Amino acid sequence: MAAMQPVRASHATTHRARPDARPMRMALGAGGIAAFSALAAAIVLPPHTAPAAAQQQATDQVSSPTPIQVVRPIQYVQLAPGQTAPPGATVIDASAPTPITVVVTVPAPAQKVAAQTPTIIRTTQSGRVIP
Repeated sequence: MAAMQPVRASHATTHRARPDARPMRMALGAGGIAAFSALAAAIVLPPHTAPAAAQQQATDQVSSPTPIQVVRPIQYVQLAPGQTAPPGATVIDASAPTPITVVVTVPAPAQKVAAQTPTIIRTTQSGRVIP
């Protein structure tokens, strides 16, 4: 007799159906691209208020021919030993005193209390008053 092998019961398991993830992936991808685009646009684009102010200033200049004074900042450079100043530059000795600006407010007469104007006294580095 042939030896019989035991029969094993096969438990056929059925896989549970999973929902399709592709639509959610597409939605999240599209949202990420939109958010990245908005952030990149906010960082790269300049504010829109600057051209309007420049346009208003240009219209004011055309209507009134008053001269505009531009105050340029003074840049001080300390030269290293052996260096020379560039041509046209003003050389100030390091031991000279710094210039002082004194603002004095003079009280106006009693009837015009609100019309006080400051008096600016400009001095050179040595302390001499510039008229």
